[in-house]
Amino acid sequence: MTNRQITAKISSFVADKFSKGNVTILEDIFYDEDVYYYLDHYEDCFDGMLLYDEKDFHVHINVDRGNSFLSKRGRFTIAHELGHYFIDEHRVGLKYDLLKAHGSKHDGTQKEKIEIEADYFAGCLLMPEKKFRNIPTEKKFSLLTIQTLSESFQTSVLSTAIRFVEIGTHEVMIVASKNGVVKWFACSNDFPKWAFKFKVHQAVPPTTVVGEYSRHIGAKYTGVEELSPHDWFWAMGSMADRKMYEQCCYSSSYDLIISFIWFD
Repeated sequence: MTNRQITAKISSFVADKFSKGNVTILEDIFYDEDVYYYLDHYEDCFDGMLLYDEKDFHVHINVDRGNSFLSKRGRFTIAHELGHYFIDEHRVGLKYDLLKAHGSKHDGTQKEKIEIEADYFAGCLLMPEKKFRNIPTEKKFSLLTIQTLSESFQTSVLSTAIRFVEIGTHEVMIVASKNGVVKWFACSNDFPKWAFKFKVHQAVPPTTVVGEYSRHIGAKYTGVEELSPHDWFWAMGSMADRKMYEQCCYSSSYDLIISFIWFD
């Protein structure tokens, strides 16, 4: 069993034990595990931090960055810190000073391995695969699909989109950009394996929807737009003639534009 499979199994077990409907009740997990938490002001230093004081574990949650048990952003932050606690290597590393305590900052950019692992745990804890796949959504994919799931699980659109790419029911790609520059991207396993017309830390392709936005300051294109696969990719084969769609979501929390790209 891989580390990701172990993480998914642990998080699913915890979510099943501490949930009401589709919503994981994070406060109950702290009480059950005897982990202390603190909602306090830490300015812009971090979103959350897990500490060990030679006796107990403590999670500090920064309300100055919009984190709380009721906010969708805060729920991901808290689940992320619980990931550090439940993942054996992280917890043991902190307990025996093999890992240094550090603040986790969720700004929508790529992260180091330990943060990616905690992010994955958070996604699995808040959106267990079985429940996630069983939520009724529109037959045709669009941003509405992600928004429906986001409301059902009380998760941010960004974390829900990432989870959909991992286990969703439609071939889809998401590209996160800022000021016309690609920050990161993710594709579902069934998405065509074409060469991209972009690279991380380089400009988005100019003929895409988000490319139009970057050239027209202040414009926002939020509807579903049809475009050619050749706008984003060096598309080849029979699938290159399929209708492709792009819809943009503007994330004020992370100051990113998320482009959803999919086919009929």
